[in-house]
Amino acid sequence: MSTVRPDNPVTEDEVATGDLVPDPRTTRSASFVKSWAAQNYRQIILFGTFALMILIFSLAKPSAFLTATNIHNLVNAMPVLTMMAIGVTVVLVLGEFDLSVPNVASLAAVVIGVLSTQTSFGLIVALVLGAVVVGLAAGAVNGTAVGYGRAPAFIVTLAVGSICAGIELLVQSKIHLGQTSIAVSSIPTSLQNLTLKHFLGFDLTVWVVLIIAAIVGSAMVLTPWGRHVHAIGGNETAARLAGVPVRRTKVSAFMLTGLLAGIAGMLFTSGNGYFANALTPYLLPAYAAAFFGAAGVGRRGFSVPATLFGALYLSTLTNGLTVLNEPLWVASVVQGVVLFVAVLMARLGQRS
Repeated sequence: MSTVRPDNPVTEDEVATGDLVPDPRTTRSASFVKSWAAQNYRQIILFGTFALMILIFSLAKPSAFLTATNIHNLVNAMPVLTMMAIGVTVVLVLGEFDLSVPNVASLAAVVIGVLSTQTSFGLIVALVLGAVVVGLAAGAVNGTAVGYGRAPAFIVTLAVGSICAGIELLVQSKIHLGQTSIAVSSIPTSLQNLTLKHFLGFDLTVWVVLIIAAIVGSAMVLTPWGRHVHAIGGNETAARLAGVPVRRTKVSAFMLTGLLAGIAGMLFTSGNGYFANALTPYLLPAYAAAFFGAAGVGRRGFSVPATLFGALYLSTLTNGLTVLNEPLWVASVVQGVVLFVAVLMARLGQRS
């Protein structure tokens, strides 16, 4: 005769007929798993597809994709995109957009290139005027128009981007012999070293990005300024009534985004020199990384750590397609699809 366990009581008739009562602990466990999956389905999709993508690329090109050399190449190609993505993340947390980021980066790149190679100002002055002054000035114009002028950020930043593109053409006309590019070999060695020098197998540009990401990410969550940015992005009217300096915070946030765009231009110049229209294509991937990261972290919304993972996801996807020798248009289409899906997932996350 079967023994009835005291922690799961079953009658003799149930034992004889096989009609057992379900274990309540099993029911509770299944209910918890279903509830967790329903609340975190975006994270499951994000990390699941990332793992699946790595598996597919590894099986398709086992001797080329998942190798130390390719991993180093993948990560070393990320700094410019990641820096721009961090920049747009700041204004996205604020609840705004900045479409001038790639144009600001391009202007910074040409200013650094011309001043450091064709004038006597020296590299330090070139970096200050290019990466810092250009970035902060563009951000200040954007922030003032949006914060104090209450102008739509979408239109204002598009206009500022156009202005930066025009000034870039003006500075570009100062390049010797009327060329539209500056070879990386002409760039001062101390700037080239950001790409030429390595630490733990990765370019110094990678570590620069990680340090800046840590600083910006910490500022966004640990400082009063960061809490103000989140408050404005959550509910601007409530933030204003609570005493948050909305206008000043908007100006400072756009200035930070402009500064990060200028630094992105500097990082690009260190490894590529300068050539026209090189940074414009980064706009879509930067926003795709931010939105895809936000979609994956659910209710937490936009954040620097989420954007870093979004940039890694997109870079891995692009690298894998390159390893498979897919044409460039495929990567462009896939990035557009990723951004489309990410926006929908992020929107669904806000409604849930």
